[in-house]
Amino acid sequence: MKRHFFVSVFTFGFFVSAVSGGASQRTNTVQWAKPLAQDSVTVHQVREHGDPDKWICVGSPDLTRLPNGRLIASMELWLQMPGNGIEGGIDYPNHCLIKASDDDGKTWKQISTTSVTWGSLFTVNEALYFIGNNPHTRSIIIVRSVDGGQTWSEEVALFDDSKYHGAPTPVLIKNGFAYRAFEDTNRPFSSLVVAGDLSKDLLDPASWRMSNKVSASQNVEALMRGPLDKPVEWIEGNIIEVKNEMLVLLRTGIGLERVTGIAGVCQLTDDGENLNYRFLQYHAMPGGQNKFDIVYDPLTDFHWSCVVIVPDSYQDPEPLAAKGFKGPPGNMRRILMLVYSRDALNWFQAGCVAMSKNPMESFHYSSQLIDGDDLLVLSRTSLGGELPYNNHDSNQITLHRVKDFRGLALDLTPDFSYRADEKPMGEE
Repeated sequence: MKRHFFVSVFTFGFFVSAVSGGASQRTNTVQWAKPLAQDSVTVHQVREHGDPDKWICVGSPDLTRLPNGRLIASMELWLQMPGNGIEGGIDYPNHCLIKASDDDGKTWKQISTTSVTWGSLFTVNEALYFIGNNPHTRSIIIVRSVDGGQTWSEEVALFDDSKYHGAPTPVLIKNGFAYRAFEDTNRPFSSLVVAGDLSKDLLDPASWRMSNKVSASQNVEALMRGPLDKPVEWIEGNIIEVKNEMLVLLRTGIGLERVTGIAGVCQLTDDGENLNYRFLQYHAMPGGQNKFDIVYDPLTDFHWSCVVIVPDSYQDPEPLAAKGFKGPPGNMRRILMLVYSRDALNWFQAGCVAMSKNPMESFHYSSQLIDGDDLLVLSRTSLGGELPYNNHDSNQITLHRVKDFRGLALDLTPDFSYRADEKPMGEE
């Protein structure tokens, strides 16, 4: 026994020494992975103002392609009130910029402005629509353009009975209806879905219905290291179709973002008259603590998204705060990852789209568009500049092109033709 023990200890000691030495030798030769699309086109960059009370930020990017091939991007300017964290408007009612590109995103020009905030772009029968919120009343509003975004109709309030919230998230077209998720901030932050009848005039409020409203489940203490110190909030829902079922995946904030990577999942059913909405579950999702935008690719039968991955949500917040970092460490937004999924619940990471080593910089709130073999990623970006630009308060909108994005995915299709006695793939 003693002999065996001595040999084991010696072997273990040699193993630790070898591993430690090997690790120190490898440190200088590690070939770190490189982002897929670090290089980008600056679609918009705000001017830096000498008066701190007038620092302008830019955010809420959305992206679509018109039937004629023109790319349309939307983004809004907003003012970060110093010291109180309140987001206010700039140059209302024309704070939302509409830009166009006729060379596949290489160059951009502003073609119009609108009064919509947190808007989503979508097309129906050659017409371009923009649905979001009124920045003052927070009612749900919509506008239409029949000339490719050059001019817009007067805004129409579809629902003005409460204060609503949203983000540039998907508009799902299914069975003759257009669906979009919002939140009611007076309940607080209860999730809901509105549906517009495509056979009718979408600028007529009578063409729209609203679901019941569902509040975030607070039954999450098992996910925490301690007691829940603030109510769970979910916002910025993505309505998508998964296996003929309509689901809404929601950004979920738990415990001052110490718990990251969780999404709320709700289900919507529609019989043509009634929208029935219910909570299903919480599910692990990379980047679920921050806004995400899900797109479906029929060629792979995958759902794709770009999400913000947090490297260390339990690090000491004080050094970050001293630098001007906005929020807790779980609000880190410097790493934007491309992910894909068959069921929109179990996600695989395909690679990093863009990143910064600087915690004050960020790539986040992105919107995606499939463009042939590539994926276009329009990011709310904070790079360079002086304070108050930080991980949250962005000064740029950047466009990233992930080339041949489908080739980054594994073939997840199961093959049930194998027998139990056959050797696994790769074995001889």
